Amino acid sequence: MPTVVGALSWDPQIRGASITLTAVFLLIGSVYLLLSTNMGARLGLLLTVAGLSGWMATMGGVWMVFGIGLKGADPEWKVQDVVTGEAAASTVEVMGDFPRSWSPLVTGDAELADAVAAADRVLAPSAPATPSHGGEAEVVEEEFESPFSSTGDYVLLDGYRRGGEDYFLTLRHRPHYAVVQVKPSFFETTPSGLRPQADYSGPTTTVVMLRDLGNLRFPPFMFMSTSLIIFGVSCYSLHKRDKEIMAAKAAAAAS
Repeated sequence: MPTVVGALSWDPQIRGASITLTAVFLLIGSVYLLLSTNMGARLGLLLTVAGLSGWMATMGGVWMVFGIGLKGADPEWKVQDVVTGEAAASTVEVMGDFPRSWSPLVTGDAELADAVAAADRVLAPSAPATPSHGGEAEVVEEEFESPFSSTGDYVLLDGYRRGGEDYFLTLRHRPHYAVVQVKPSFFETTPSGLRPQADYSGPTTTVVMLRDLGNLRFPPFMFMSTSLIIFGVSCYSLHKRDKEIMAAKAAAAAS
């Protein structure tokens, strides 16, 4: 008995499925029951499907515009390489002319803050994970070796950006790169009242990142498109039925 009760209280599957099925039977089912008893089973079904799909298409459009509801992956920085020493040693092709064709990022820039937060997850394995679009902490796999163990072991030196421009009527984007460079911290433990200081005699660690635009609005777009197709088919069926009824009435009147 305790095992059965525990299984029924398991939120991700049993409870969620129960709530969904209850909502379908009570909300959609009650509407269909009312329409079918007044207009017949077939017409009631068509009207229910048309109303439901139209509402779902509207909801999907709102989700797509505001980036809420059924969401895809959020945009984020993907670390491509971590180099300690000369930045030219990076295996990323765009680093060949660094920093000549790169634009510096100034302190306080939102893009720099976002890039530094992404770099911290690789430079300091103990840095907290960033919440994903689902609200839970995203587990970041350690693909690159870092000379640091915590965010207090290094100090931000510079930040740069390259690319990201729109073209083809803003439908396409050039690859957007960001570079974050850090130096070891001069103090193992920063004294109270002092800002962290960089040890300029230490090696420079360079983090190269590429912006992943994600697909935040793609799932609600597909949801809206599918609902619109169903809405169109059901409305066409209703329209065809009305024409058949009018033709039958005209034929009866003529005879």
